[in-house]
Amino acid sequence: MANTEIEAKIEFQKVIGETSSGYKSVRFSRIKYKASPTTHIDIRQFQRGYDEEGEEQFFPTKTGFRIPEHEFRKVIEKYAVMPESYIHPLIVKKCFSLLQSGEFDSAVMQAFKAIEVITREKIGTSSDMFGERLLKKAFNPDDGILTNHKLPKSERSALLNYITGAFSFYRNSSSHRDIELDFVAAFDRIAVASDLLKIIEDAEISETSC
Repeated sequence: MANTEIEAKIEFQKVIGETSSGYKSVRFSRIKYKASPTTHIDIRQFQRGYDEEGEEQFFPTKTGFRIPEHEFRKVIEKYAVMPESYIHPLIVKKCFSLLQSGEFDSAVMQAFKAIEVITREKIGTSSDMFGERLLKKAFNPDDGILTNHKLPKSERSALLNYITGAFSFYRNSSSHRDIELDFVAAFDRIAVASDLLKIIEDAEISETSC
């Protein structure tokens, strides 16, 4: 099928990255053509110019190329550094293969499931304790097993609100309804889960709960 025929009918197009220098810029766009079963990445040079009202604007040039997205990922993954120093290693183990295969909902679910598993193990409770009830048992500002009573109560309450709020918002939304996630949106959620997991692992058993 000719390129012109494929490009004639675009199903969707989104700029996913851009770099510029002076009068030129290069844009990375994710494109889905109706006549093609796969998405493509278009890498194209743009030239600075002016519109009819004299406003500065960048216009696409013929300098560029298009590549199927799965081939593009093969190229960049050799040069992308996996942020293992940023993301908890358990999250990397549980979620990154799902991210790479496009199973974004499952990746998010696994990230927040890890939070429940580690919390239960740390406070020594049964598997019928889960969700907000589990996290409140661990971080209740008054008598939570993992509550740091050296902190002011306002901060202890804020921490509980952060943990339960982030957990419920991201985990429940993925488990109770279909959400259209892309790689970036899923990674953002996983990064939050990683932060929560680090907080849980760093927390010490409170003497007041013993």
